[in-house]
Amino acid sequence: MNVSLSPDTVKLIEARMKAGGYTTPESVIRAGLASLEHDEAYGDFAPGELDELLAQVEGSIQERGTVPVAEVIAELRRRSEHQHTTSRLGNP
Repeated sequence: MNVSLSPDTVKLIEARMKAGGYTTPESVIRAGLASLEHDEAYGDFAPGELDELLAQVEGSIQERGTVPVAEVIAELRRRSEHQHTTSRLGNP
């Protein structure tokens, strides 16, 4: 597959290579596609939602201390399931 890139895109790729971590244009593009895939799989936060969640976490840590990561993940999954279930049912 051959792809035509705009001059701006070529500059972005070259800048990433110069900054280090990438040795070829293909490695930059591969990293970008991996990031896109990750965002599509896990990045379904509404604008500002992630910042709000992080602020809640910071406040909780200050009030109650830390908790095991497994508990946090389980709670996030529970909340996510609840949110998806209520949105499918038409509830806010």
